[in-house]
Amino acid sequence: MQPNKQSLPLRGKLLLAGSHAGSTAIAVVQEIKKRNLDWEIHWVGMEYKNMKNFGVIFHNLESGKIENKFTKNTIASFLKIPNSFIKGRKIVNEIKPDLTLSFGSATGAIVSFWSSFKNIPVIIHEQTASAGRANIISSYFAKFILISREESSRFFNKLKTKLVGNPLNNEILKYVDKPRSLRIKSILITGGSRGSSWINNAIKPLLPRLLQKYYVIHQAGEGKTSDFESIKNNKYFCFGQTDPENMAEIFSKSDIVISRSGANTVWELVALKKPSILIPIPWTYNDEATENAKYMEDLGLAIILPQKELTPQKLLSEIEKLIENYPSVLKKTEDVISPDLEASRKVVDILEENV
Repeated sequence: MQPNKQSLPLRGKLLLAGSHAGSTAIAVVQEIKKRNLDWEIHWVGMEYKNMKNFGVIFHNLESGKIENKFTKNTIASFLKIPNSFIKGRKIVNEIKPDLTLSFGSATGAIVSFWSSFKNIPVIIHEQTASAGRANIISSYFAKFILISREESSRFFNKLKTKLVGNPLNNEILKYVDKPRSLRIKSILITGGSRGSSWINNAIKPLLPRLLQKYYVIHQAGEGKTSDFESIKNNKYFCFGQTDPENMAEIFSKSDIVISRSGANTVWELVALKKPSILIPIPWTYNDEATENAKYMEDLGLAIILPQKELTPQKLLSEIEKLIENYPSVLKKTEDVISPDLEASRKVVDILEENV
């Protein structure tokens, strides 16, 4: 007797799209795999090699975007949007997902639109303490809007909004309970994988002084390390970019951090309770970088240094202030608990209810 094919369990298809492949998205995939859910998972966006380690099927979609600051790349980026819109439709038609989860960006908005157009349920996740333009647009197509911080709720339909936190990569979670050093031995300076010329220019004249007392780990950014080749010191480590897994270890080994204030960076620093100096990018949409930084400042973990005030002298002053107050910062933040430690579980619970 032939088995009744209709009685066999169907394998769910989940489409993940947007940005944050190496942080929020991979954290959700890790939780799905931890539960042994038999889902066919697709990632639409820029490729992230570790997605393949979890059997995720990759679809390249490099969409353009509407930039918040006009640069030499603005027009070229904007002109990519029509072609990306057409390609996004083709990808959604090919995958035929049961559910789409978007993490923002123009790519996420395009995939969310076409999923909704095909009557595929859409869930979006907002990482920031504000709201990105793409997620605000996508929210009109979404069944649920998952937010990382309550501050984001003012931008969305409250009837569809759920506060879940920001999923953290397992590589970060394994360092959460690591005791913090009682004295400062190492300083991390990072402008992200692309680096920050503003931060690099401010920190360079300070390095000889800092290296007298501390190890300095410096993520100068891809293509920017040559500016620091003249610094010969066995306490100075300069690199361009690295995998998120390596960055988690670098965060854990650093006692204080000087950084931009992108959402995932800030939430990881909060989880690890790292005293920090944050320099928000001033032209982010809805000033999300400043909102992220304020959240960490309110916890007592961060000093905010506006970019317009960033000079070597001002940065040195803030570093000295943080070093002087370091013991009291550790004491005041002993009981800080990240709201993101259970975020992956909460997100996947919602996915299970809808796939």
